[in-house]
Amino acid sequence: MEKTHHPEGGTAGAAPRRRSRRKAGVAVAAAVVVVLGGTFTYFNTNVLDSDRICHGWTTPDEAAAALGGGIGRVSASEDSDATCTVRVSSWLPGQDKRLSLRAVGEETEFPFSRGDWQISGDRHVLSGGTQGAFDAYGGWTLLPTACRNAADGSGTQPVLRAAVTGRDTAGDADAMGRLLTSATPALSAASYCGEPADADTTTDAPSAAEPSDLDRVCGISGFRLPRAQGPKGQQVTAEVTGSLPKGLYCDLTFEGDKEGPFARLAVVSDPALVASFKGRDVTRAECDGRETVFAQDLRYFDDSERAVTHVPAAPEFSEVFGDAARAALQCG
Repeated sequence: MEKTHHPEGGTAGAAPRRRSRRKAGVAVAAAVVVVLGGTFTYFNTNVLDSDRICHGWTTPDEAAAALGGGIGRVSASEDSDATCTVRVSSWLPGQDKRLSLRAVGEETEFPFSRGDWQISGDRHVLSGGTQGAFDAYGGWTLLPTACRNAADGSGTQPVLRAAVTGRDTAGDADAMGRLLTSATPALSAASYCGEPADADTTTDAPSAAEPSDLDRVCGISGFRLPRAQGPKGQQVTAEVTGSLPKGLYCDLTFEGDKEGPFARLAVVSDPALVASFKGRDVTRAECDGRETVFAQDLRYFDDSERAVTHVPAAPEFSEVFGDAARAALQCG
């Protein structure tokens, strides 16, 4: 068939083909938008009940926020009556995150078990209505003792534990605290084992690790460790959470020491936490009408190490710390 030429050198049949190509391009672009839109919706839609997951303990939004937020689809697996795993799935490689929630029966000394304190100066601390501690990697809260039957394990103290699983994976510390304070009464209600406490829950954040004033250790007037230093002469650093009137937790570390704190100290006045020291040899006092415990968890040093570090042995350390803290609080 003969082609009709246009003055600018084109042909009569060329324009329709250009229009067809333009239409095809628009259609492809629209299809891409639809596909991307569908993917975005899929990964941002909770396929579960949008109200509660994990036996009713939490919500998809709370769990996703504790994992750090971002784009993802939330799903949950109730592995047993006392456990649950939350997963936030993303189409981006390596972006899947998981959060484990467990009701566990711990020993009566928890959270101040010897050599394994779960509350200290490097974590956020909850007190008042709910007691617990947390950071960006997880945390725990005390459950009412009546919830023992709702927890796994042989211990008598029921505890709710949250943990971000996966190597070197962190969540969001503030959101982790919100999840724990919300999930604790929800678990109690779902298991019919307790009522929410009347008191409001307060949160104290840890300070930065800073060189310690050895004439005012942990910020406590009169608490002196004048010659304390690391085995290689390192200075002592301190991290502190809370305050003396509310409850104070302090970690002392030799700067750069990979073993972590050589001393964890606590001034404990929350009744639920004081109860964990029942029957233990700790310093006690009546402070502002409340029983208060002064406790420490010290690393063992042999005589040669003690001669270099100048850290007092446990009895002397306890006396120096307890006397200073009681005086600062003006305890009776």
